[in-house]
Order: sequence, then structure tokens, then C-alpha cells
Amino acid sequence: MSEVLQISNITKSFRGNAQPAVQEASFSLKKGEIATIVGSSGSGKTTLLRMIAGLEIPEKGQIILDGKVINDTNIFIPPEKRNCSLVFQSYALFPHLIVRDNIYFGKNSSQNYDLIQNLIEITKIDQIQDRFPHQISGGQQQRVALVRALAINPSLLLMDEPLSNLDRELRLNVRTEIVSLLKKLKITTLIVSHDTEDALAISDKIIIIEEGMISQVGSPLEVFNVPKSCHIASLFGQSNFIPFENLDKKYKHFILNEKNEKVISVRPGQLKIVNELAVDEDLLCEGTILKICLIGLHKQLTIKCKQFVVNVNLSNLTDAIIGEKVKVVFKKNFFRYN
Repeated sequence: MSEVLQISNITKSFRGNAQPAVQEASFSLKKGEIATIVGSSGSGKTTLLRMIAGLEIPEKGQIILDGKVINDTNIFIPPEKRNCSLVFQSYALFPHLIVRDNIYFGKNSSQNYDLIQNLIEITKIDQIQDRFPHQISGGQQQRVALVRALAINPSLLLMDEPLSNLDRELRLNVRTEIVSLLKKLKITTLIVSHDTEDALAISDKIIIIEEGMISQVGSPLEVFNVPKSCHIASLFGQSNFIPFENLDKKYKHFILNEKNEKVISVRPGQLKIVNELAVDEDLLCEGTILKICLIGLHKQLTIKCKQFVVNVNLSNLTDAIIGEKVKVVFKKNFFRYN
């Protein structure tokens, strides 16, 4: 599968800041791949997206789109001449134009009538084409902005926090619609998001950026199950950090905590409890149930073992009693990722 986008050692600084906003960033995207850049506020994720779009100029590094250099030390292709589209967080629809005119505003969009009509049908916005942006819902505005971005048939779609302005229920519905559309059209897409749940749900690849530097690139399963730092592990949900010295060395992957000690990251859902150990089960520890909490449709047990405390999720509402002694074992698929 050919690479549509190649980013090599991109660096960008802003006057007055001691540390670069983005430093030596490198990654690539293949045709039809959906990738999400994840990071906390100020980590550099939006700056990186704007450099790819041509709205910011890197100090050094190279950007290649469709095999053509669009940015390096000697070359800068302006935004309007790059074969990519950007969907802004605010959607940036023109308030004085009806939906139809917003969609056809992009360059060469009038030449893509059949594509646009197909997009309008797929996204179910055909009944609102004569309305103004303020007359339609947030979810509809999102779809209109997406259709407008795709109307020029870009090689690369860039989206900056596309779901952040939607409430949770609407976000889940729009998220599903966007992924379905992008996969159907095989559009290579790069999304900026602070929401790790969205990133895990929609991405083929996740790019994690911390303080301007890319710290991990991998599939959702890789970054969730085998994070490269405690920060990344915590970014994607609750995790137990178990001292490496207390474990069978069958576990190959470890990370360093703030004390520079070797630990492993084990999600509460990657463990289970048993009363008697089966022959093929890997024991983590034996301990006593300290606390029981109901979280959604499962119980979470806090268990005190000899050297550490561990949280374990029960996928069903099996009876558990505070003070009960149990064995904590790894689920069978845990070692598949390590």
C-alpha cells in the first residue's frame, strides 16, 4: 500500500517560547488510513496539523504529499495548491451562504458534481441545502463541513477536533457516520483530538505527541496494551502499574515510572479473579478484596496483595465480598501483545 503522506523531522518554534512547539516529528500515512494525533493542550498537535495544511511554515524537516515535496528547506507549496482539505474545529461555515453554496465554495468543486451529490446523499443533508448554517444542528453543520472538505476530492483530509463541539450522544452517532464515510471513500485522514476514546474508536493509527515530540506511533491495540510510558498508559484510561520485580519474566514489555523503576502497565480489564488457579492460568498475585465499586455494567474490585494494590474489573456482576481472599490472574490474551 503506497504512502500518501510522509513527515520527516518537522520542527517549529514560536518567538518567545524556549521550547519548540513541534520537534523532530516523523510519521507516514498510507492510502485510506485514518490516523489521530493525540496529546494534551499545548502539546503541539494542532501546530503539526497546520504545518501539513500549509498554514504554518516549519523551520526544518520535509513534508511529502502524493510523492511530491510540499515543504522542505527550499520548497513551500501554499495551502491552496496542496491537494488536502482542512475541517476546522468551529466548522468555519460561511454564515451568509446557504448549505449548497457553502459546499460548492471550494476550488474545482463545481467540476465534481457527481461526487458531491453522492456525498450529500450519503450524509443525508439533501433536505437542508437551502438553509443557512444557523438554521441547522451541530451534527448537520459537521456533516456539511465534511462534505465541503471532500468536495474537491483531496488526497488528504485534515480534521481539527471535529467532534469537540457535539454533546456525547450526538458525538457517538457522528463519529460512526464519519468513519463509515471515510472508509467507503478510502480517504486518507489525519485527525487532531484530545479525546482518547474517540481516537481508539476511529483510528487505524494513533500518533501521540508530548511537549512537541512524538512519543509513540501505533495501532489502537498497541498504544492501549503496550504503552511506552506511564503517561501514555494513563492517557488511554485507568491502569495498574505493577513493579516488574514481582512478576514472572514471561512479561517482556516494561516502562519506567516517575521514580525510574521498572513497571508493567496492566488494565483492570486485562485481569480476572479466581478462587482456585487453573493449570494454564498465569498468576499475578494473591490478595484480599478491599473495596467494590459499580462502574457502568461491571464491578471494579480493589485488591490488596503483598507488595502492591491492584484494580480488577469483573465483566459480570458476580458476587464478591469485601475481605474475601482471591487469586488475581492475567486473562489469556494479555501476553499476546507483549
